[in-house]
Amino acid sequence: MKRGLKIDPLDNVGIVLEHVEPGDEVVFGEEIVTALQSIDLPHKMALKDIAVGESIFKYGYTIGYATKPIACGEHIHVHNLDSEKLMK
Repeated sequence: MKRGLKIDPLDNVGIVLEHVEPGDEVVFGEEIVTALQSIDLPHKMALKDIAVGESIFKYGYTIGYATKPIACGEHIHVHNLDSEKLMK
């Protein structure tokens, strides 16, 4: 199993601490999530399904909003996350 980091119970994303490939299981404390894509460290992985417009929480803080549906185990980055709304 691969290692991941989840800081706050509110977080719906975790940080991978090792490179993961599809099918790899990643341990985030008490949670185990199966990667759906290749993810390089230290990028984010969804810990649950996230709907369009739903807030994305990392370290207990909102870092942006989902711009499309994100499946549990999917890579989260600029292709499916918008943080510009937070800057306005």
